[in-house]
Amino acid sequence: MFDSDAQGREDSPSEALADVVESEDAREKWMLRDDEFLLEEDREYVLRDEGRSWTGYVSPVLFGAVVAVMLGDVVTTGVGMAMGLEEANPVAGVVIREAGLGGLVLVKAMAAVMLVGLSGLTGDSRQTFRAGSAVYLLVGLVVVAANVWALLAVA
Repeated sequence: MFDSDAQGREDSPSEALADVVESEDAREKWMLRDDEFLLEEDREYVLRDEGRSWTGYVSPVLFGAVVAVMLGDVVTTGVGMAMGLEEANPVAGVVIREAGLGGLVLVKAMAAVMLVGLSGLTGDSRQTFRAGSAVYLLVGLVVVAANVWALLAVA
């Protein structure tokens, strides 16, 4: 994985890139593409593939807003059920009847994991996460507002 220069000495990829990239950290991000099927002139330096992490495309502020709306829905749903109201969403109603509010929290947590996980599978993860979060926030805020309206109507 070393490249020989014209004088016959071997330079490491980091040393060979020294004149192109100044910082050692940046040099560590590059590697020599040295497949056995490549001709010598076709070998080149490429960025290392360090994998994709969800922290690279998830905005903490946006994700925090999504979690806040989820918590708002759980709290207003719990207060409404304590006041004698019924869950309007039939799927959530079954979950709450079978597992209580803990089940609803679990459903919300699974939705958050899906929002992050499915966004990571797309070509533009950051934009997908933003779009999914925007949709969830819009729908979630409408649901929380409807819950608060129902609570005020009963109170």
